[in-house]
This record gives sequence, structure tokens and C-alpha cells, in this order.
Amino acid sequence: MDQDPRKDNPVEMDVDRDDSSQDPDGEEESFESTLDEPLDLKELYQNALEEPSEEPSKEPSEELNDQVSTPAALTARAYQLEMFEASLKQNIIVARIWFLTPTVALARQQHQVLQSQIPSVKAIMLCGQDGVDSWSEQAVWDAVLLNVRIVVSTYQILFDANAHSFVRLDSLSLIVIDEAHNCSGSHPIARLMTEAYLPAKKAGLPVPSILGLTASPLKSNNLADIEKLEQVLDAVCRTPTIHREELLAHVNRPEMLVVSYGDSKGPGTEPTPTDLMTRFLEAYHRLDISKDPDVLLLKAQRTERAREKLRQMVTKKDTLAQKELRGVYNRALLVRREIGPWAADYYLTRTVSHMLAELERGEPPAQHRYIGEALRSIPIPAISKEPIQLSPKVQTLLKVLASHQQDPVGIVFVKERVMVSIVTHIISTHPLTKDRYRTASMIGTASVPGKARNHMDMTKKEDMTSLEGFRRGRFNLLVATSVLEEGIDVPICNLVICFDEPSNIKSFIQRRGRAREVSSTLYLMVQNASGESAMDWHNLERLMKERYEDEMRQNAELELLDDPRIGSYPVLEVESTGARMTIRDVRSHLNHFCAKVSSRSRYLQKEPYFVIRQVSPDPASPGRRTLLQATVHLPASLAPDLRRHESLWTWTSEKLAIMDASFQAYKALYNAGLVNENLLPTKVSDFLADLGDDPGHIWVKTQFDPWPEVAYAWQESASLYSRHLTVLVPGVEKPLEFEFILPVPVPFMAHLKLWWNATSALTLITSPEMQEFRKQEGASAGSDHSYALLAMAFAHRFPIQGRQYPIRLVSTQRKLDVDGIAALEFDPQLYESSPQPPLVRLVDGRNMPYFVTEILPSKPPVELISKPSTDHADLPENVPYVVCKPVGKAVGQFIPLDAAQDQDSWTPKNGKLYRKVLPSTQIRMDNFPAVFAQVGAVIPAFTRAVEMSLVAADLMYNRLGCLQLDNLPLITTALISSGSRGPTNYERLEFIGDTILKFCACLTASALSAHHSIVPNHHERLLSQWKDKLVNNVRLCRASRDFGLDEYIIHSAASKKWRPKFVEDYLDEMKSPESAETRQMSSKMVADVVESLIGAAYMCGGMSKALECVALLLPTPKSSQFKWQEISLSRAQLFEFAPKDAILSKQLEPLEKAMSYTFHKKSLLIEAMTHPSCAGLSTNESCYELLEFLGDAILDVIVVKRLMAETGPNELAHNDMHEHLSSVVTADIMAFLAMEWVIMQTDINEIDPTNLDALGLLPSSQSRITPASLVSNKEDWPFWRFMRHNSPQVGATQTATIERYLALRDDIRDAIWKQNTLPWALLARMGPQKFYSDIVESLIGAVWVDSGSWEACEHVLTQMGLLPLLDHLLKTKAHVMHPNVELQILAPPNKRATRTEFVIISSKRGIISSGTEFQDEPSAVDDGLVAVEPYEDTPEHDEVFSCKLFVGGKQVADVTGAATKEEARVRAAEKGCLVIKAERKAWNAAKAAAKEDKGHNTENGDANADNGQSGEKEEVPDRRDADGDTVMN
Repeated sequence: MDQDPRKDNPVEMDVDRDDSSQDPDGEEESFESTLDEPLDLKELYQNALEEPSEEPSKEPSEELNDQVSTPAALTARAYQLEMFEASLKQNIIVARIWFLTPTVALARQQHQVLQSQIPSVKAIMLCGQDGVDSWSEQAVWDAVLLNVRIVVSTYQILFDANAHSFVRLDSLSLIVIDEAHNCSGSHPIARLMTEAYLPAKKAGLPVPSILGLTASPLKSNNLADIEKLEQVLDAVCRTPTIHREELLAHVNRPEMLVVSYGDSKGPGTEPTPTDLMTRFLEAYHRLDISKDPDVLLLKAQRTERAREKLRQMVTKKDTLAQKELRGVYNRALLVRREIGPWAADYYLTRTVSHMLAELERGEPPAQHRYIGEALRSIPIPAISKEPIQLSPKVQTLLKVLASHQQDPVGIVFVKERVMVSIVTHIISTHPLTKDRYRTASMIGTASVPGKARNHMDMTKKEDMTSLEGFRRGRFNLLVATSVLEEGIDVPICNLVICFDEPSNIKSFIQRRGRAREVSSTLYLMVQNASGESAMDWHNLERLMKERYEDEMRQNAELELLDDPRIGSYPVLEVESTGARMTIRDVRSHLNHFCAKVSSRSRYLQKEPYFVIRQVSPDPASPGRRTLLQATVHLPASLAPDLRRHESLWTWTSEKLAIMDASFQAYKALYNAGLVNENLLPTKVSDFLADLGDDPGHIWVKTQFDPWPEVAYAWQESASLYSRHLTVLVPGVEKPLEFEFILPVPVPFMAHLKLWWNATSALTLITSPEMQEFRKQEGASAGSDHSYALLAMAFAHRFPIQGRQYPIRLVSTQRKLDVDGIAALEFDPQLYESSPQPPLVRLVDGRNMPYFVTEILPSKPPVELISKPSTDHADLPENVPYVVCKPVGKAVGQFIPLDAAQDQDSWTPKNGKLYRKVLPSTQIRMDNFPAVFAQVGAVIPAFTRAVEMSLVAADLMYNRLGCLQLDNLPLITTALISSGSRGPTNYERLEFIGDTILKFCACLTASALSAHHSIVPNHHERLLSQWKDKLVNNVRLCRASRDFGLDEYIIHSAASKKWRPKFVEDYLDEMKSPESAETRQMSSKMVADVVESLIGAAYMCGGMSKALECVALLLPTPKSSQFKWQEISLSRAQLFEFAPKDAILSKQLEPLEKAMSYTFHKKSLLIEAMTHPSCAGLSTNESCYELLEFLGDAILDVIVVKRLMAETGPNELAHNDMHEHLSSVVTADIMAFLAMEWVIMQTDINEIDPTNLDALGLLPSSQSRITPASLVSNKEDWPFWRFMRHNSPQVGATQTATIERYLALRDDIRDAIWKQNTLPWALLARMGPQKFYSDIVESLIGAVWVDSGSWEACEHVLTQMGLLPLLDHLLKTKAHVMHPNVELQILAPPNKRATRTEFVIISSKRGIISSGTEFQDEPSAVDDGLVAVEPYEDTPEHDEVFSCKLFVGGKQVADVTGAATKEEARVRAAEKGCLVIKAERKAWNAAKAAAKEDKGHNTENGDANADNGQSGEKEEVPDRRDADGDTVMN
């Protein structure tokens, strides 16, 4: 049952509230409330408004300063509490209070007051600058409003948030509406009440209380508006009744004086224009509208929409230039009438001068240049600086100001914006007022969004400066429009002058409220004072109060302000969220949707356009008014069935018909899934959960360790497995042969190179065949040479115990045991006769091993030894000596050693012929060749490689078992990061996997979107965002962890302190297992492994196997409409979606012929060459965006396959492949190829030159071109000319681009084909737009969809020249890296020492770009490092650019004469790279020379510092490394 709103929800309007009723006299109070407990609103308000302690009175200036500097505590008046309590009737436990204001400035002011007065309650302010329009998810609103008790915002924000169901009414307890008189008609809060609040209340749902605040409930002089306002707000208007005397005591009413200024010319007489006004009007009439840029633009478009718009434009003279000049003249006429002839000329002089000055800055728009032609013909007279010839009205104003008795603090209210600055100037310069008044002005923002600002208007910043100066006392008079009538906090004034009569009772009361100081005066200026003017305003106020103070009256029906059928028009409402859309709201939402769809190109239609048509007249309407219907056309980026919609009903106005058509379009977009459940444009997050930002590093499982299982199998397994292992040793003719045995299946491994030094490596080859046998079977079953091999290499460094190593190696050539180590006396003859010499060992108890390089017959002189022993003099003379070199610690690496680590790289120098010598009496030799010790030395690295293969085998045969992959070395590679310094890494596989994943995502999304019965028909922009989000690192990282890949990633380098770990060690650890460990890893690495496995799957089984891997690693939720599907199925869906029986136009036939490919569906070729600017496409036509989206991914696959095909010595590293891909498929290169690909088109009809004279002599109306006037010719058409478009801007861009191309073509070709480099600066100078590369990609997409053949696509790319270009770059090893990329590598911009700064300077505009990534660092401009010559601001010269490049604060490049900003930047980067590389080369050379000198000095000094055992730390470990560490990088 409906309740009486006056009893259930009484809502008060503080009718006599002055806008700053708070007293500054009190102290700031503290408040005892917390966010953890519910708030009693009445108690909170009472506490906040307690009376403060008294303070001594202050002078007015002191009081004003206090108001500005610190917020004062509010003092509760009794009448305020009366009003507040009446609004509640009972205590309300606050959920949230929403405080609404009409302007952002007032919202900011109210928020500051609330924060200062109730600091214990969390209050926030929301405005458009916070990006509220982009908060399109409930989670965002919930996060912003978490624990917030008070929200301050403008009206529209709450309305929109409620309409989209982000803020529900039942979550609010109180809505405070400041300036509540605004809530009428289509006002957001009026609509909130009628569309949401009142229906909810009627349904018995919880609704908040309403508190409206206003000084006047009327906006007009119609007293009936009070009832309308009460009905809208479900409220009654009240003013205090119990404490009325106290209210009157605190609200001062100024003395009102009516001042007459008279009118000497009589009513209705227009003033005589000044000579300057006449000349301006004549210049306006001389404008030729046929040359107006707006008219020329519409003529060029040649569309139905353009022709209709052109007709209306010419008929109404509705061009920008016409309206601009008409507006200037009308404002001058107003100034002439209101202020006088001098003021009119002053206004026109300033306006014309300003417009002409604007034309000289930069490149003005065509409309401004057109206006300038008219303005330059106007002679500008000299104007007196002192105001003269003022109107009686202004003279009266000056007299009033001069006669004011008090120290003035006042406001002059004027009606028109143009009058503000002129009146301000007059008061500031006129002798009567200039010395007494410090005058400023305030205009406020234009009420019409997007409306051009008058040049005499002030900016928002200037407005705030004036207001702040007025508050602080720098100014004592403010000339303002109605912007200061309400809301804005200004000081208490003693003078208010209404230069123009208030427009209504609301304005009168608001202006009067500004004069609140005691003995203040309100001057009301009227034309003729009849004695009744003042009484009229007082009587209207009295009648208004009588009307709203009658608390017993009933609410009446709201008057319908629009077409009465609007209320019954269907509403689009979403049941799941409660979001709703009415016909009133939809137009702005549809515009927003179209802008988002078309935001990626400046050539596209960014708003819907409407076609209005008349239908039969309405017989029921007076005068049989014609009824209208509207058709709305949406951008070509949308699917054909979504581009055209008609209004549901017929209407009597265009506006309502357009609203209807907009509603039907938006409803269709919602049904198609392009508008989400909150009735906002669909976002990727609506169907793909947002996983947040990339964390950079994450904690993952520690790497899977296969050795415990191997150790357990050695103990328990009854079977053994073996592969034959061949070891190729450099310099040794016969390879070593071993059996490689494990108790688990032995993984097959790729050929393994283990580097012995910087130039030579041992090669280990495992056989493809694996044997399985019982433990007691086979000749090698009981043998194990691993122990002996390890002892040969490491026994001198740490004890090798006789325990079982997890890997068993058994030599098939000879028996190996530890007894053969140092088993023989050194015999020079025996040593030299050995085909494979053994190691010799120093008899020092540790058997330090050495290779012998030479045998000397006797002890050499000490001067010939690089590092002789300290006891060299005491060593025997006449015994053989061996020249030896140690067995290095850093051997057996997966990558070649650095020269610094390579002990074999020592060469004789400075007369030192021998590195180290030992007497034969101190050494013994092994009983087996040294090559076996070399094998033992690389066992740690071999063990690491086996471990990697075992990890990969566990993944491949278990978690990836369903894929049935058969290439274990490839899977192993896919798991190894470059940081592990392993035998290989995943980067090349990740590169191709990334490309394959992108292709699979693009293809599946395109197919399902095109076949929109399964998935909504998303436009290309949304699909691109979805693809990027699906394959970004955050999602791939999550998928990797969910699948369990993280424990298989091999990313750490082996420990440098290697020790053998035996089977017994692993078994002991298994008896007491530790808790699961984690490791920190780059999130990108975790994501990269997903892509590398996809790449490995592709290499194993092609695209279908890769897609299986994608579906396994990136599963889609069961509830998701998106499902990975077969490549062939997706292509078939796209092919089926293409229209049938399309006829290829004559224009496109040569293109199909030149491609050497015949389309099965011609519509695909048509679509591939159709630019999105094409308006009015038929229902079976589409633009190229979807094919371009797919073709981009297809092109990447083709190029990457070609790059991966480079093998052997030509194999490209990951970085090289990335550089070639990003270079060849860049927009500039593809655009150049699109211009280079010339297609012969025959049968071109041209005018015969012999008939030109005859045709030219005829009048245009009689000209005829006959067949005899035409000749058949041939013309070369480049590929880009086949693109269909409907945009004059595209045509103009093509013309300008082809001119630049023709000028640069030879230089670009020479650089590519002769100099073997990509001329990035020349390409930047050519500056092609993106649509050139778009049609290349869309054409490839069309060929693939039509044929399903990669070979067909490659053939077209060969015809086009892209693949030949790639082959040329690869063959010549051309430098392809972009200078900007190279500069970032040479000088990382995120490091302060190498921070880069480009200072770009325009010849017309000066410095237009500068600064570094570090905000706290001064720029080169700030430091005075850039001196700019006066730039040339002349229209006859083209704009040119220069660029100065600074690296680390030092200038490294300076280029000039660039045609574009990008060219200047690229040329500067090119030059900077050359300078940096030259400097580093010189620095490295100097460093090497210094090192050489230092090494010479050190070598001489070390001769006396040797300890007698070894001159090298590696040979004789000191006490710190007596345990002997093996280096494993």
C-alpha cells in the first residue's frame, strides 16, 4: 500500500538557506565514530554541529583569511537541527550517504567541508576526471566504495551508476540533493526518482531517505512548479517554523534598491551600427559559401547522407564559418545596445585581431583560413584605450559603484558571457572606479558540451584564479555570470548589483543571498522604475512560500514534458543485473559504442548517422502533422546484420525518431552480445576473466628431481636399460665407446657437445636403439667404470668413495679401475711411444694431474719459465723435465669457454717459453690414456644433460602423454631457459610457439565470431583485445602453473661447487623427506614454456598437433562459449560465412589475375579490398577488418616458418629471428611493397589529346565526350589503388603518400637491394598510413580462407615481393634492426646513466617533444642544453623538423631537415647508435691496451712470488679451496 510521503519519507528543502551559513567562529571538534560500527545518523549530525567555544571577535579581514586557510568547525543552529530531524523522523543506521551537487566545483567544495568536519568517516568525491565513465565492472565500483560512508558527486554520476546497476538504491540510506530546484524535466535526478526510486518504493522495496536543499524551489516564475518538484522528489517543501526567529537572525536580508537607467532611444529601437560593425557585416556577406571548406568536404563525399546534409547546410548557411561570423556580429550588436559604440568596436577589434593571430600559429584548419580571407579585408581603426561613448546603463552602473559608502566587497551579475570581460575592463579603467575597485571576472564553462569557446571567454584556470583572489581579498569586485548564483563558496559581500534583471525567482533569491553582510545593499537595475519592480519580486517570493508551506495539500500528477508516448515506450532491462535503458538515455550510449568501435583509425565513421523519412500524416494531430521515421547506420566494422536499424514507431519530431532508432540499434547490439549485462559496450573481461597485472616474479614449485626415482630403481628394479654412447675427443682418431646404463629407460639425447676449452669440445652421441636386460644378464651388467672415471678427474680435489653413481658407464674397449691412477713411473720413452699418452701426476700426496706438452732433457733456465717454483734452484739439473699444463677446472661446459677461463689459451710472451715445468723425479703417469680422464672430467655436465632429458621424459610420457609426441630432445629443449646455460634453450621454440598460438587464437575467434550463432559477432577491435588478453603472459603463466609445468622448467645454472651425489645419498634422503620447496622465477619464463611446448608440438606434428597442445595447456571453462576447434573446421566456418555468388567488378579482375590465384568465393577478395570507411555497404558486404585480423597472424606464421628453415651454419638465433620478423612485417615495409607491386590493367579509355581543344571551347553545358574523343590505352595500377574507400581524407592521404614514394623510391630500393640494409629513416619520411599494410594482410587472409593452402599464400607473397625481400635479407645478412630498438639496447632508457632524451624541434612551433623516463631528472631543455633559433612561422614554408638526441645528459646526435617527426627521431637514433658504438670501440681498445701493460708488469712481478709448487691458483689449490670446486656454468 502506498504511504503518504509526508509521513513516511518527509523531505525538507532548506528554502532560506544561504550558501555559506557555516560560521567561522568555532573550534574544530573531534568525532567519536568508527567504520567498524554502524552510525546513528542523527547522533553523528548532532555531534558534528555542536556549539564551539567562544573566541574573541576578529576583524573582517582576519575572518576572511581564516575561512580560506583552515576549515572551521560548523556551528549547529536550532533551525538546522529542526530541519534535519524532520527529514528523518526516526534514527537511521547509515549504510551510505550520497551527496549530489550540480557542478564539480561545488562537489569539491562540499567534499572538503565534509572531510574537515567529520574526519572519522571515510568520504570520497567522484567526478568525470576520475575516469568514472570507464568503470564498467561491478568489482571496480565495489573496490572504490569499500568502507566509504559518504560519497559526493555530481548528479549524472549517481544516475549512470544506478542505471547500470553498479550502485543500487537499497545500498543507500540517504541521498542529499544540493540545489534541488534543478530536478525537473529530464534532469538526471528527476529521472532517477521517476524511473527507479518511485517504482521501487511502490513495489515495497527499501529506498533511501531524500534531503533536498535549495534557497528557492522555483527555477521559473510559475508557482505551480513547486508541486511538480515535490512530486518528482516524493517530498514536501518545508522551511523552519519553530525556530524561525533564529533563522532570520542568522540570515541577513540586504536592502534592495531599484535603479533606473532609462532608454533614450525608446522601446524596440535597434541602435545604429558603428562603421566597423558595418564593414564586418559586409565582409560576412562577401563570403562565397560554395568555397566554404565544410561545403567542399560534403561535395567530395558523394553519399546520400552527405547530399542531404549539404542541402540543409547551404539552405540554412549552417557551416562553421558562417555560424562563427554571425555569432561575432550578433555579440557586437548586443554590446552596442547594452554598453555603447566604443564597446562594440573594442569587442570587434579584439576579436578580429585574435582570429588573425590564430591563423599565424601552426597549420590552422581550412575553416579558419577561409574566415581569415574575409577578416583581412576589414580595416581595423584605432580604438581609444579609455572607455568613451558609454550607454546610460553602464554610466548608471559606474555611478552606483562610485557612490557605495562602505569598503566594497561585491559582485556585479551580468547575463551575457561576452559582457563580462568588457564590463570588467570598463570598471578597471574608468576614472570613477579604477582607483577604488580591484576588479576580476568569472564566466564559468559553456553549458553546451563541445561548443567552441568565445575568444573573450576566460579559461577554467583563469576563472579559479579570479575566484581564489576574490576569496583572499586581492580583488574586491567580481564581475560574473549566473555561475556565481549558486553553490560556489564566496566571501560575504556587502554589495550585489544586478546589471540585468534576474530571469526568475530562483536567480533573484540566489543573488540576494550573496549580500549577507550587515548593512549590505542589493541594486536591481531596471530600464524604467515604475515603483513596482521591487515589490513584484517580493510578492512573488511571498506567494511561493505560501504555496510550499501548506503541508496538508496532496501531490498532483507529474506533467509530461515530452511526447506523452515516451512514458509507454519499451524499456531495455536486464534481469540479472537490474540495469535498464530507456529511450531518453540511449543516444549518448550508442555514440559511445560507435566511438569505441571506430577509435583505431581517424578515417572511420565514429558516430552513427541517421536518415529521416516522412510517412503519412497523423490524422489525430492538429493540422495533420507529418510523421517521421529514422534509420540509423552504424560503422562498417560491425557485421552486416547489425549496421542498419529503423525506429519502431512514427514520431512528430526528428529528435524523437532518432531516439527511437538509436534504441532499436542498441537493443540489437545487446542481443548480439556487443553490449553487456550492464548495458555498456562489451569488454574482454565480460567473457574472459581479468587475471590482473604481471607480477614480474612468482613462487613456483622446485624443479622435479628424477634422481631419487633412479636411485630407488637401482635398488628395486629387476631390469636395466642401456644405450651405446660414443665419445669423440678432439685430436684422437679413434672414438671412445661406452655402454650407458640406467635402471629406468635411458632417454635418447641429441648430440651433446661438452666444451673442453674455447675452441674444442667432446661430442657425446647416444644411439637411437635402447636395450633392456635383467640385472644379472649381459656382459656389462655387473661392470661399472663410472667410479674410476670420476677418480681420474677429481680424486686430487676431493675423495671419491667407492659408492654407486646414479649413471653407470662401462667402457667396451678396456677395463678401467682406480689402481691405474699414477700407477707407473714416468718414463720419457714409454710416454712418447704411447699412441694415446696418459696424464702425469705430481707426487705430492694428491696426484695433481697434468698434460705433457714437451719433454726437455734437463732443467731449463728460470728466465724461460713463466711461473717457476720458488725452489727451482734446488731442483736436480740433469734429469728430464716435462713442460706441462694443468687439467682445468672449468671444463665440460655446454657453451664454449671464455678466453679468460681457458687454460689452454696460454701462449709464450716476453721471452717466457714455458708455462710450467716439473722434474721427472717428482711425477708418475697413469696406466691408461688421458682421454679417459677427459671423459671423467665431463661426467658432471653429462649427468646434468641426462637429468634434463629425464625431466622432459617424465613430462612427455605422463602429463603430455595424450599428445603422443615422439621427439624427446625437442621437448627437452622446450624446458631449458637460457639462464640455465644448458646445451640448448627454448627461445627459438618459444618464438614459433608464440606465433602459432597467436594464429590459433585469431583463427578460432574469427571463425566463432563470424558464425555468430555460436559466439557473438564481435568486431575486430574487440577480437584483437580478446586475443591479446588470451595469450598474454599473465594468462599463460597461470595456465602453466595450473597444468603443473612449473616444476619441469629448467632455469638454474648448475652449482659451481659440484660434488658427486651417489645412490646411497638419494636413498637416505628418501627416508626423511622434506616439505615441498619452492623457488622464485620470472613470470615471463613460466609463460614462455607454454609457448615453447606449443612450438615443439608444431615441430613434431604440424599445426594440428600444435592446436592439440594449445587446447591441453590452455583449456577453456565448460561454461565458456569459446572452444578451441580444428583448423580445418574454423576455416570451413569462415568460408561458409563468406557470401556466395558475388560478382567481381572489372576493377578487381586484374588484381585476381596478377595474383595467379582464382577465388572460389569472389566476395572474399572484395571484402579484403574494402576499407572500413565505406559507408552504405550492402547486407552481404563487409570491410577488411576481420580478414586483416586473421591475415596478420597468417603472415607471421609464413615468415616464421621461413626463418626456422634456416639451419646449419645459417641457423638464426632467437633475437635474429625476432628482428627479421618485426622488420619484414612492419607497416612501413608492407606499405612500400604495396606501392611497388604494380599490376597491369588494360583497356583504359582516355580523352584523345587531339580533341582537347574542341572540348575546351564548348560551354560546359554543351560538352560531350563521344567514342571518337576516347582512345584505348594501358595503365599500370599499383596494388594499393585497388582498395575501395569512401573517405576524402583517405584519398588525400594516398595522393600525398604516392608523391613522397615517387621521390624516395630509388633511394629506398638502392638501400635494400644494393646496400643490404633497411632504410628506416627514408621509410619514416615516406610516412605511409596503416591502411596500406592492412590490405596486404587482409589479402593474405582472404586467400587462406578461400583455399586453406599455405602454399597459395606464399605464392601471393612471392608475387608481392615480400618473401623475395626476406630471402635477400637473409642471404646478405643485412642489418635489419630498427634504430630505435638498437638504441634501447646500446643505451637502456630505464637506466639513469644511459637515459635517452629526444628533443624534437619544429620550424613552425618550436620544441614539441622532450623529456626522459625519469620525472625527477631535469630535461636537456631545462638544463639549457638546447638553444632554439627563432622559428620560421610563415605559411609559405613547409614545416620541417630537427632532433637532438641526449644520452646520459650528453648530446650524441643532431639532425635537421626532416619532413616528419618520426623521420627526425629515426635519423637521430641512427646517428646516435653510430656514435655510441664508435665510443665503445675506442674505450674497449684502450682498456685492452691497459690490460696488456698491466699483464706484462704482473707477470714479471709474479716470478718471485711463486710458492714453489705452482705459479697458478688453478694448479695448486690453496687452503680456501682445498676441497676443489668444479666450475659448472
